[in-house]
Amino acid sequence: MFFDLHPVFTDNSGMSSDVFIPLLGNAMPSSVPPPSLKTSMQPVNGYHMLVAMLLMPLASALAVASWTLYALLAKQPIYVLMPLCSGALLVWPAWYIARRGDTCRVMQWLLLGLALALSGFGMASRPWEFLLVGVWLGLGGAVIATGIAHAKGWMPGRWVHIGVGLCLALAAGVGLSLRMAPLVVQAYGWRTAPFSLLIPLFMIMLLLWLFVESPE
Repeated sequence: MFFDLHPVFTDNSGMSSDVFIPLLGNAMPSSVPPPSLKTSMQPVNGYHMLVAMLLMPLASALAVASWTLYALLAKQPIYVLMPLCSGALLVWPAWYIARRGDTCRVMQWLLLGLALALSGFGMASRPWEFLLVGVWLGLGGAVIATGIAHAKGWMPGRWVHIGVGLCLALAAGVGLSLRMAPLVVQAYGWRTAPFSLLIPLFMIMLLLWLFVESPE
């Protein structure tokens, strides 16, 4: 007795149908293209515009908050002027670099430098150390310039929206320090106040690393 090598299945209705075993190369119909990583990773302009109007102003707000905190804890006017003067000098170099490079990576490095400045602020004890911290905190000006450059890359010509976001960031940064600094200083001492800004700063750095792309 010979076996029929042609595979046939029989269903309950008595009708038979040939077995279809797709080849490895024909696992998907030709009319349905396989998913492509390149097409699935295309950035959505609306999403990045939203992030540009959220995370970058928050980074600018933290820069202004660090300046405000430094001014509140300073005892002499010269200390107040140091971050403002150095920040004004760093605005244009930061703008130039951000417009010609990866704004997200530039922002992350600037925030890391700002975190080191806040750490040094909490550990400073001599007058020259406080002056050096004040100059170092001028990185906040570079943070603001980079944030504006990033937002302009995703929203060219929308200077009104960028200006509104910047004004809100400045107000939020000043308000954060004015509300937070007296409570932290009273509860834990003035040296803890600079370190308290590190938590939101590192959170923004993490979100920038995970979700934000630079404009093309």
